[in-house]
Amino acid sequence: MRFTAMPMTTDDARAVQTWRYKGEYTTYNFADTAEGMAELLDTRSPYFAVRNERGELVGFFAYGTAGEVGGEMGETEPALYADPADRTLSVGLGLRPDLTGKGLGLAFVEAALAFARERFAPHGFRMFVLDWNTRAIRVYERAGFARVRALTVTNRHGTLSFVEMRRGV
Repeated sequence: MRFTAMPMTTDDARAVQTWRYKGEYTTYNFADTAEGMAELLDTRSPYFAVRNERGELVGFFAYGTAGEVGGEMGETEPALYADPADRTLSVGLGLRPDLTGKGLGLAFVEAALAFARERFAPHGFRMFVLDWNTRAIRVYERAGFARVRALTVTNRHGTLSFVEMRRGV
């Protein structure tokens, strides 16, 4: 499958807000709220709609503080780089729920990184993944990411344990 990213539209954001992951993955569900919509459309820490070769919305890429973990939404001002001098770009992504577990992960991650290299010219990449999400961790490791630290965050989902992973460009 080939992936194409473009700026998130209001219609794309509405669609993403309806996606519902099952089981322990429900933590990845977006809140169907005005705040959730505002986050998806905030260009300071941008989300991009990702489409397949047929033009179907299949996922999203998120860059900057949108790809980081922390407290409640609004605690951190959205930005592309947490430290502009460092230029390590945080990357988040989401694949439509019905497409997960079908072997698309590595190509999806590689597409997110290629798009970011062209658009933002970062010096490196950082991803945060829930420590129990071994499926995602394996994909990120296959994409060249290495685990650098563990961290615990408390937010609207409760207290969660994450792994920070990094790689060069």
